[in-house]
Amino acid sequence: MKKTSVALVALLLAACASSPATWKGMSEREIVDWKEIGFDAAKAQAWRGGGFTPELSQTWTKAGFSLEDATAWKGQSFNADEAKTWRGSGFDLEKAIDAREQGLTPVKVE
Repeated sequence: MKKTSVALVALLLAACASSPATWKGMSEREIVDWKEIGFDAAKAQAWRGGGFTPELSQTWTKAGFSLEDATAWKGQSFNADEAKTWRGSGFDLEKAIDAREQGLTPVKVE
């Protein structure tokens, strides 16, 4: 599953890189939302293409995740805060999935 998500993101990013990024396909309100969080057209189109809203994108980027990593963690039903906590506790995605399935939770480091 993780490999499929990574491949999908890679294809998406390659498609975005092959053409000049524009705000095409977005409403004025959506463009304002993306700009307010500091995203340019290319970054906004990539995150939007990955199924993220401006709000979700901001949450994941503030948590320190790239689009590729955010897509993988989100694809396994983690939200940004949960993923940040797991990763901050030394877990990669696969180990976090295994630990969660065993009913474990990470120690939150403040």
